[in-house]
Formats: sequence, C-alpha cells, structure tokens
Amino acid sequence: MTKASLFCVLLLLAMAPAVASTTGDALPDRPDILLILIDDLGCRDLACEGHATHRTPNIDALRAGSIRFRHAGCNGPNCSPSRAALVTARHGSRTDVHTVGNADRGKAADRRVKTPKNGFRIREEEQTIAETLGAAGYRTGFVGKWHVSDDPTTQGFDRNVAGNKAGHPKSYFPPYRNADLKDGPKGEYLVDRLASETVAMIKSFESASKEDGRPWFVMYAPYAVHTPIQASAEAVAAMKARHPGMTDRSARYAVMVEATDRAVGSILAAVDAERTVVCFASDNGGLQPVTDMSPWRGGKGMLYEGGVRTPLFIRAPGLSARDVETPVQLFDVHPTLVELAGAAMPVDRPIDAVSLVPALRGNSLNRGPLFWHFPAYLEGRDAESHEPGRPFRTTPCGSIREGRWKLIEWLEDGDVELFDLETDPGELVDRSKAEPELRDAMLGRLAAWRLRVNSAMPTPLPVVPSSPDSN
Repeated sequence: MTKASLFCVLLLLAMAPAVASTTGDALPDRPDILLILIDDLGCRDLACEGHATHRTPNIDALRAGSIRFRHAGCNGPNCSPSRAALVTARHGSRTDVHTVGNADRGKAADRRVKTPKNGFRIREEEQTIAETLGAAGYRTGFVGKWHVSDDPTTQGFDRNVAGNKAGHPKSYFPPYRNADLKDGPKGEYLVDRLASETVAMIKSFESASKEDGRPWFVMYAPYAVHTPIQASAEAVAAMKARHPGMTDRSARYAVMVEATDRAVGSILAAVDAERTVVCFASDNGGLQPVTDMSPWRGGKGMLYEGGVRTPLFIRAPGLSARDVETPVQLFDVHPTLVELAGAAMPVDRPIDAVSLVPALRGNSLNRGPLFWHFPAYLEGRDAESHEPGRPFRTTPCGSIREGRWKLIEWLEDGDVELFDLETDPGELVDRSKAEPELRDAMLGRLAAWRLRVNSAMPTPLPVVPSSPDSN
C-alpha cells in the first residue's frame, strides 16, 4: 500500500464516527453525490411540473422518488450570481457577483441610477463546495458550464470537462470552439456529448473507489437549455410532426429540453442509487418568450417568481419522497450536501445558506426569510416586467420572501410591491397599500439584511450642468 493510499484509509477511519452521527442510519457513510444544474430551465418546462408538450420521463421519475421543494428560488435571476452563490453558499453581496457582465447594461440615456461595479467572477480565496468535499476525501469532477471563474480546477475540482468562464456554447454542434472540450464527429450534439462525458467520469471514479474507498462528487451542469436554441433538422421535424402548428423555435426548444431529459436519464443509470445522493435544479428561470412560466410572472432576468423559481429535487437513499412547503433558496443545497457527506462548512467566513437536512428527514425547517439583491440593469422588453414600456427586463431591485408574502423594492425610485403568492401566484395584485404594516416590516427587514451583508447599492447619477443660455 502506498503512503497516499494509507493516508486515505486512515482518513476514512478517522471520519467514520462523525459521519454516523451527522447523516443518520438511513444514509450510507460518505455517499457519492451527483449535483445536476440545468441552465435556464423554466420552472414549468418539465412534464412533472405541468408542461403540456415536453416529455421528460427521466426527470419526472427522479422527482417521484425525491424530496421536492415546492417553493425553491434561485439566488439570482441570471446565471453568474445564482451559480456563484451555489458553489460558495454565500450571497452575491459577499462575493460581489451580482449579474452577468456589466451591471450598467442598456443605453445610458435609459438608466436612472449609477450601478455598483460587478465582480464578474468569484475570488480565488472563496471556498467552493468542491474544495470542502475534496478536503473531506472526495474525488471531485465538473462537466459543463462553470461561468464563475476561468477554471473550475483552481476552485477544488480534480477534473474538468468543458467548464470555463463561458456563459453559453458557441454552438451545440462541432466545432464547439471550447478550449476545454475536444470536438466530436460531425453531427454530434453537445447535450449528448456532455452526458457521455459525465457517465465516463462517474465510471472512472467508481473504478478508482474500488481500490481506495473514496467517494465522489460530480457536478453536471450542461450548457442546455441556454441559447443558442439549436437542434438537428430531423429532430425538429419529428417534434413538429408530433405537435402540428408548433413553431420552429418552440420545436427546437422542446427538442433541447427532451434531449436534456435523455441525458439526465443516462447519467442516473450510471450511478448506484443505493449509495448516491442526487440533487436536481435549474440556475434561474426560463428565457421568455422562448418558454413560459405561467402562472408565475416573468422569466429569466426578473425577480418575479418566473425569473427565480426553480424545480428542486433531492433524492437520497433511505429518505422517503415527499413535498416540502417551506420556501428555500438554491444555495441551501450546498451546506445540505456537505452535511450529508459528513463534512463541515468553513468557519472562517460568513455562510448565508442553510442546510435542508432537517426537511429531508421529515422534520420542520426554520429557514427564515429569503433575500435577493440585484443592483443591475438587464436589457430586453417584456410585457411582464415592472415597467413594460422601458427597454429593460429588470432595473435595480431587491426582494424578500417570508412564507406566502413577497416584497420587491425598486431601487431607482423606492417603489415597493407586495404580493400574496398563495392567492396571487402571478404577482398581479400589489398589496403594499392594503397591508402597510406588513409592507413596512418586510421593507425594514430587507434594509437591515442589506446592511448586514454590506450590499453594494446604486447611487444617483451625477447631475449634468445645463449649457449656459446663449441669449
């Protein structure tokens, strides 16, 4: 036995008592962990979540055997802030990743406040879930869209396929023009390719585990179903034949969703369900008008429910499938998986996410309020936006959700909206004037939270002096 192997065995033996007390008898010691994060999948895009035409039998079956969080929200309405929060368990106000690209998007003449600088990428000193699990003895692998730094292998992942700073693929067909993914044969589909890469990685880790007993953590984050919306002509024709009258774009998107389901199915077939924790989610809401989140309002880029609500399923051996009603946020998955692994979260920095393990075990979960901070502009007119007449899906805003109630504060002018999501899932009826005490209390808690996490705020634009009167 090599020194490295001996060290791993001793590490496993040393951690075993702590694992037993942390994860309970229902779970295997140090389970393998598969984290599936789909890109831009709308909360209604799955058949099991109510879509009328998409066929998603594999994900539907995963949901049926999982603990389903019915009120799960992402940490940001677009990719970078949501993913940065997930891998660090920290709000964007801690990491400075608030949006994708610059926060001052759109035409300067259309903006009413000066946005704070966006950090774009997480800093090297952030500790990711891969670093935490790797330090606990896990093999770690990443496949797909990373987007929160240049290289996931500098943030704790032992292996990486296709992950870098890119936020979307150049193409779903070769040539991919991805420095971290070799081109496949003509006609290969990126959705299928990344699934086969994930299966190969898992099998490699499983084989190595037979030698030293080390568990694995794999994060599968396909670029699908992000733009460009692409599918083969043959698949699109078959989809349109199945659904006469479907537009080309809807057919291409439906093919992408169903191909993603097929990919997930192939990956799930490669894992040992008796010792693998599987978590499934999307990074944010679906892109309108490519897809529709009704009855939820809005889509990607908005803090309305359609922009932040995600399917969230966690399947763990020995834990019974059920629905959880407590509102949670996507980054809560991070400390949850760490706890199930028998590892510990870092103690040298604030951690904002909350472990969902009590809910997984059927106990009550005191999650507390959910918070969002999005001090940025995003272009794109949308009839469901806060101000449909302006060329923005979103202007700088923040939000708090407590149970059935959700408040959004618009940071250009201090406008406030209050919604009862139980009776008004479409966020159509502003209750801020009818419930002034509740409005003010929630607004105060939102403001106090921003102070606590040191949120960067928009500031007034400088006043441009008028030209002197030539007369």
